[in-house]
Amino acid sequence: MKKIISIIALVVLSITTSSAQAWEKNTRTLSLGFGASQFFHLDNYYYSSSNNLRNWYSPTTGQLNFQGEFGVHKYVGIGFTTGIGGRAGLLYDYAGEINIPIGMLVNFHFYQLIANKTQKNIHADKLDIYAGLGIGSGVAITYYKNSTRVVPLAFGGLHAGIRYYFTPKVGLNGEVGWGKSIVNVGFVFKL
Repeated sequence: MKKIISIIALVVLSITTSSAQAWEKNTRTLSLGFGASQFFHLDNYYYSSSNNLRNWYSPTTGQLNFQGEFGVHKYVGIGFTTGIGGRAGLLYDYAGEINIPIGMLVNFHFYQLIANKTQKNIHADKLDIYAGLGIGSGVAITYYKNSTRVVPLAFGGLHAGIRYYFTPKVGLNGEVGWGKSIVNVGFVFKL
């Protein structure tokens, strides 16, 4: 009797996990990744001495990203993004920076829509392809030879991403775009 119950439980579990989608309305994910980002800074410390034309600048920085996304529709998720990053200075008396962005994101999970409309097995239980928009703000601590400044930063831009779940709750995540993620790779966890 125990063997029969075990076999039935295994069959039910395999059916539910194989038919589940990688993204659904109530999906909640957290991801941790590393990559490069591009933020706009307003800092005229160096440039205002020669001309006032370049007060905004946007360096590319290495970034450790932490993101969360929560399903609000069977194809749409909203969430947050934050992290810490920085870069070393290369020009003049600029010695580098550390930045802390905080923002929000909206993603459309179009691969799930394609899987639902085609009714074919395109591995939508393991694969999630999405596109979205991220916007936000934060601070950058810029280091110069003779001073340290706290500078506001802003970001915004489109991104596209892919998630592959090698278990029902853990997968790999990759994104390319502009702003919060020029390129970002890491792990994604379903809650």
